[in-house]
Amino acid sequence: MTTTTRPMLHCILRDPPRAPALPAGLRMLALDHLGALVADVEPDAIRRADSDRLTAYADLIARIHQTETLIPMRFGCVLASDQAILTLLDKHRDRLLTLLDHLADCVEFGVRLMLPDPPATTLAATGSRPAPPHSGAQARPDQDPRPGHGHLAAIRQRLNGEAQAIARAQAAKGTLERAVPGLFRELREEFGQIGGHSLLSLYFLVPREVSARFVAGLQQDQSAVPGTGLITGPWPPYNFVGAIDDDLRSFT
Repeated sequence: MTTTTRPMLHCILRDPPRAPALPAGLRMLALDHLGALVADVEPDAIRRADSDRLTAYADLIARIHQTETLIPMRFGCVLASDQAILTLLDKHRDRLLTLLDHLADCVEFGVRLMLPDPPATTLAATGSRPAPPHSGAQARPDQDPRPGHGHLAAIRQRLNGEAQAIARAQAAKGTLERAVPGLFRELREEFGQIGGHSLLSLYFLVPREVSARFVAGLQQDQSAVPGTGLITGPWPPYNFVGAIDDDLRSFT
C-alpha cells in the first residue's frame, strides 16, 4: 500500500471465509476468528465518489453477502492504517462475534407503507367550541372571541392527528407481523412524514432459507393492510448493524 492510499473497510466477517477467493481489489485482515475486507483507496477519490461508484460498492457488498454472513459498512469507512483496523477488531471482538451470530445466514427485507390520510377533523369533532364573547364586549367579525383559543384548538387538532397516524401505523405493523409469524428474527421500524403523508418503514431480519415463504406471507392478503406498500430485498443487513457501524467509523 502506498503512502497516498488508506484502507477502506467494506465489511467484517468470520475468518476463514466460506468463499475460496476474495473479489478482485479486496484483501483480508484477520485477527482471532474475525476478518475485515478492505480495499486500498485514495481518500480524495472517495470524497468525490459519484452515484455510479456508490452503486458499484453496494453491488459488491451484496455479492459477498451471497456466500458470507457479514457486518456491512456504509461507503467511505476509511481508516488511517491496517493496524487501526486490527485494533478495532480486537477492541470490539466479543461484540462483533455476537452480532455475526445474530446475523448468521440472514437477509434483510424492507416494507415501505404509505398510510392513507385520516378523515378531516373539525373543531366540533374535537370537542372545542368558541366561547361566547364577554358581556359588554363588542366582538368584530374577524376577531377571536377568546384570545388564543383558535391557536390552542389548532395545536390540539394537530396532536390528535399525529396520535391517530401513530395508531394506524402500529395497527398496520401488527397486521404485517401476524402475516409472517416465525419467519423473521428481528424487526425494526421507522415512522415519519413525507410530502405531508405518513410513511411507515419496516425492516425484517429473515433467515435466508425461509425468504420465499416470508415474501409470500406478506403478499398473501394485501387488502388487510391499509395504504400503498412496497417490499424490497433481499439485502445485506444494513439496518441491523446499529451502533457498531458508528463506533467503527469513529476510528476514521
